[in-house]
Amino acid sequence: MNRPKTLQRAIKLILFAMPLAVIGNIVYTALTAGNTGFQAILGIPWFWLALALFFSLTPWIFAILRVKTWNSFFNLKLSHRDLFEIVLANDVAAAATPTAVGGGYAKIGLLIYHGVKPGLSASLMVIGSLEDYVSMALVVPICWLLSPPEHISLQILFNKIFLSASHLNGVLPVTVITVSSAAIFVWAIPATRGFFIKTINFGWWQKKIVKPLKGVFYDFGQAFALISKGGKLLFAMNVLLAAIQWIMRYSIFTIMAAGLGLHPHPVSFFLLQWLVFMFMNFVPTPGAIGGAEVVFALVFKGTVPPELIPVAAGAWRFVSTYLQLMIAALLMIIIEKPSLKSKHRASVSPS
Repeated sequence: MNRPKTLQRAIKLILFAMPLAVIGNIVYTALTAGNTGFQAILGIPWFWLALALFFSLTPWIFAILRVKTWNSFFNLKLSHRDLFEIVLANDVAAAATPTAVGGGYAKIGLLIYHGVKPGLSASLMVIGSLEDYVSMALVVPICWLLSPPEHISLQILFNKIFLSASHLNGVLPVTVITVSSAAIFVWAIPATRGFFIKTINFGWWQKKIVKPLKGVFYDFGQAFALISKGGKLLFAMNVLLAAIQWIMRYSIFTIMAAGLGLHPHPVSFFLLQWLVFMFMNFVPTPGAIGGAEVVFALVFKGTVPPELIPVAAGAWRFVSTYLQLMIAALLMIIIEKPSLKSKHRASVSPS
């Protein structure tokens, strides 16, 4: 059995697009940084660059441990190689879609590919997202209270968000109400309702769509029921692992800033990098290519010297994303298996 085609396309896209992104990264840096910026980046000691790369790649270990926790809990019998592949696929697929979409679909696809039932696969993806959200919901407020970034005010940030929301017009809700009302009206008339019933083969939908979906939702609900009974401590442990994972990922530039001769405050710089990743969700390009550097420059304006902003953005993006994704794509090619059993390993199933 071959890997899902969408994942194969994502790997090819990474191997094709990432070198182009790196070239664009270099061109952007060259046009905006000047000689001072390049001299600064060339002057970073190898120790700091190696440490930044360590912080970029080590989060994979914590991600594997998190998936391994549920692998044992649900008795899925996935190998360490399978777990590593699933974690890598999540990052690779995320780079092939806008940041807001993420790579969860690849995680579901590979879990199913390795024999896990669709409902349980979906629940594992949701559980992983919940672990991420809970960890950041705990870490970020505490860090902001301890050491808020000096040039960013939460009140101003929230005001901007609410101001943007107030500018939304009523076109979307009006459209939804109109379409819904029309559908209800058409269905309420016996003649038109009978026409649709005869035209649409409800038996096919019931057999091919509704029944499989019921099984998916059943497995999905059963997974959460089992966790609520015996997996709460495991969930809490995974929240801790997720916190460590994201703290490392949001500290890559902190290390590079130290290598540039700056004196970054670890907590403040962590929060600024978290903000960068949050705003990247609004960049519509795959993996936020072309927009991440701009977001970085806006967020770190006033914290990093102006002459270093372009080269800092380029170096951060290269280590935290481009190099990481190229390594992930190459590793996935190396560990790919020619065939796998498709037998369901999931213990959650309808009785």
